[in-house]
Amino acid sequence: MTKPERVVPVALEGSGIEPPVDSRVRRAFWWLERVAPFIGSRWAVELWCTPPVLESDLRMPPGVVPGEPLEARWNGHRIVGESWGEGPPVYLVHGWGGRRPHLGMFIRPLVESGHRVIAFDLPSHNESEEGALKPGRTTLIECAEAVRAVIGQYGPARAVIAHSLGANATTFAVANGAQVERLAFLAPMGEFPLYLDLFAVRHNFGPRIRAGLHRRLERRIDMPLHETNMTVVGARTGYPPLLLIHDPDDPDTPYETSERVVASWPGATLMTTKGLGRLAHYRILRHRPAIRAVVDFIGPASP
Repeated sequence: MTKPERVVPVALEGSGIEPPVDSRVRRAFWWLERVAPFIGSRWAVELWCTPPVLESDLRMPPGVVPGEPLEARWNGHRIVGESWGEGPPVYLVHGWGGRRPHLGMFIRPLVESGHRVIAFDLPSHNESEEGALKPGRTTLIECAEAVRAVIGQYGPARAVIAHSLGANATTFAVANGAQVERLAFLAPMGEFPLYLDLFAVRHNFGPRIRAGLHRRLERRIDMPLHETNMTVVGARTGYPPLLLIHDPDDPDTPYETSERVVASWPGATLMTTKGLGRLAHYRILRHRPAIRAVVDFIGPASP
């Protein structure tokens, strides 16, 4: 079975990680759960690894001119990005289905504080190439390798600002040797096994396909899925200073998982935004108090 390209309208940004599932897909999974769970789990793992295409503006925010083009490579695959300003680098890492303009509101204040800002597209996102999987597919582990490759090529990070799955990829990159002084995470995906349950509900399959999906994902990333939880991976990072910002209204990434991450991360700070509503997962990227808190947390570049 193949799946049509998933497009998320701007009006549905609050469901940005997983757009509404076509009723035909849900009906097919209902039957496969009962008669062919093996086929259903094989299809499910491909859907899981396919980032949605967010139907959003490709332009940077007003006042942000095109940056200097740059690229990096990991395992021979090309990662495309841009940079602005001069100084110690701050890296911007978008989330699942995102692209580099999504964190564009951070560029001007960081450049004004004396930093070089580097934003890039993760594998199989926007302009960057896919990794080992089919075109249009990737995994958390591939995204982490891409983050590590970019930081390795353009220099140790004064800070990384990351959103959603980008925060998880960044945590893996740091755990595997990427040099980062500070981390600022916005609405990270804290506990991946939880998303299997949500994925199953959205796609209308039950425990047989869900169990097969779990096994296939672990084979694909070559590790137990619970070891991708940020509370587990964070223990291998050395715990750089962390500012985590989340809104309890976020329907895509549960706020409670961020509370557990901060509780497990010595010295971490949790900033709670309020009232961003069902679009909180993306509104937080343009929430001025959150942007200011991150810029203040990073501080001005050293002379």
